[in-house]
Amino acid sequence: MKTNGLLPLFLSQALRSAGVSLLSFFSVVFIFKRSLALTADLQLAIIFVFGFDLVLYIFKFIANCWAENLSQSFGLKRQVYFGQILTALTLLAFLLSDRYFGFIWVAAIFWGLAIGFFWFGRHGLVAKISCSGRYGRALGWGDILETILLSAAPFLGGVLISHFGYPALFLASLAFVILGFGALTPAEEKKTHQDVTLREIFKLFLNHKKMFLTYLSQGAIEVFYGTAFILYVFLIIRQELVFGSFFSLSMLSVVLVGFLVGAWTDKKGKAGLIAFGTFFSACLWVGRLMTRVIGALLFFDILERFLEKTVIMPLEVLSYEKAIDGQSTGRAILFREIAITSGSILSCFFLIALILLGGELRWSFLVAAIISLLPLLIIKKV
Repeated sequence: MKTNGLLPLFLSQALRSAGVSLLSFFSVVFIFKRSLALTADLQLAIIFVFGFDLVLYIFKFIANCWAENLSQSFGLKRQVYFGQILTALTLLAFLLSDRYFGFIWVAAIFWGLAIGFFWFGRHGLVAKISCSGRYGRALGWGDILETILLSAAPFLGGVLISHFGYPALFLASLAFVILGFGALTPAEEKKTHQDVTLREIFKLFLNHKKMFLTYLSQGAIEVFYGTAFILYVFLIIRQELVFGSFFSLSMLSVVLVGFLVGAWTDKKGKAGLIAFGTFFSACLWVGRLMTRVIGALLFFDILERFLEKTVIMPLEVLSYEKAIDGQSTGRAILFREIAITSGSILSCFFLIALILLGGELRWSFLVAAIISLLPLLIIKKV
């Protein structure tokens, strides 16, 4: 079993994710509060948050293409290293933006590039190092490592901000990223061997429309959940320590879920999990639309963290199987990443338009509910 060969990669990912989690939860709050202080305009401050995400995902798109090209000559492990270095630069830009807010756009550019490089390399390495038929178990072990470290991150972030301010948060995040950089050293290096063009990927989108829409929905939900919902919760709570405790409690409740879902995927297949998770995830978005009670939102968030694994993990396994079956890791991973990033960019445009037109943030949850049903399109194929 090659899960042990993936341990340095998963450990590096878990440490990086802990640092990025500190940033991702509170960057939304940081940008909102600084924008509101500068403009004294609630609507404009919310648009600032989604504008930051838009810049980030545009540069993630660019990085996906660069990473695919560079992975043939430099290898996939180096793409992960590039991602770690760019994440560190992102945190330095955030640190500067605490005093000079214009650096926030530099942070958006670096962060988008970091995500694109890191995840292209990470997915490529998992596809090449792990064993076909055991991808679910490998991802499950990686998920346990990551969730254990992630569960404490929001609470830690709330404590750091409450006692020392946002600079302490950015420095703590940087420390985790540096540890993750070192943990990657023993990992194997692998390269891709076929060049893939954007024209080829767009042709594949036309030939595999249902798969494209499934991945696109993932990217869209990433923004609805990772930015719109986080901002919605903060606008209700209005206090970083309680806000961090909310998400730490939610994440701690699902530590072992990823491993169980991964094992089920290998043994029983993907279709049932995807159908189950997709349907009930849509129901949760409708539930969020109908309540502002923190207890109910926490309950929904715990359920969401369970359900998202029943959709995301089987789809991830499907990507790796396509990479092996199609004998082109670069093509399969680039197809996945470009489709996901396209969904994220479109959702940013939608959320900006919604706020400009005077709509309430919670009404975006109805759109998220509809979009989250798109993976049902591929059930028969799976």
